[in-house]
Amino acid sequence: MRARVAVLLLVALTARAPQGQTVQTQTAPTQNAETPEQVTERFITAMRAADWQGMAALMHPNALKEMRQLLAGVFEAPNGGPMRQQLLGVTTVQQAKALSDTAVFASLMRMTTQDADVAELLRTAKVQVLGHVNEGADTVHVVYRMAMTVNGIPITRMDVMSLARSPVGWRGLLKGDVSALAAGIRAAMESQ
Repeated sequence: MRARVAVLLLVALTARAPQGQTVQTQTAPTQNAETPEQVTERFITAMRAADWQGMAALMHPNALKEMRQLLAGVFEAPNGGPMRQQLLGVTTVQQAKALSDTAVFASLMRMTTQDADVAELLRTAKVQVLGHVNEGADTVHVVYRMAMTVNGIPITRMDVMSLARSPVGWRGLLKGDVSALAAGIRAAMESQ
């Protein structure tokens, strides 16, 4: 079950916006602002180094809030103690509610790489950021290539990280349908 939850988290959390996600612009770009490509490189570097707080700091505040809201039912379930412990490192509903959105994201990411094989895969992957495509004035999609070896087999994968403007510059959006992630975790809880 842990591997299934880890895969769901990695797919859902990093970094393409689900349909319908809205982001409010609060600042205009400045001369010194990082480019979307630079933010993506920092995000991937933090992920490869298992720097979960660093990754969380590069996520858009609205994305972190949305993720927490979608998972609130899971974290607040009366029988959710074991799942809260596994995903967040806390056991009670009160402890889960006390965590910041950033701490929830960092805890979820930490859990996804507890498997040594996943952690090694992230550490050894080679990443090449290729460029970005604008979607309006406030959203961009950065395209990158990730090369890795799985069980001795070289794999190259193209991926996209979506970002939106925030008060501190470009920040990452959630990837995939996070409601599917929440449903997967709920199903895992019910099977316990």
